[in-house]
Amino acid sequence: MPFAADYPLLEVMWTIFIFFAWVMVISLVVMVLVYNFRRADQSGWAKAGWTLLVIMLPLIGALIYQIARPHTAGETWDQSRASAARDEMTRTSMGIR
Repeated sequence: MPFAADYPLLEVMWTIFIFFAWVMVISLVVMVLVYNFRRADQSGWAKAGWTLLVIMLPLIGALIYQIARPHTAGETWDQSRASAARDEMTRTSMGIR
């Protein structure tokens, strides 16, 4: 008997939906962990606590982190990268090494 007869289209669609839901959850958890470790305004214990929460309860922990984190933390990190890049461009344009 062919495989397609045992696996109807609706079950195929449901499997694809579940697969991509898992991909979204895993990518959310990875992004939260990366963002957590890049923050300079947190202590090591705070980073360890958030990491444990996100690893133990992935979806709930990631959502709590997204709600509880300060909104200026990402902006300060981005601003420091932008100012470092601007300083580097200024030094190279002036011939300073």
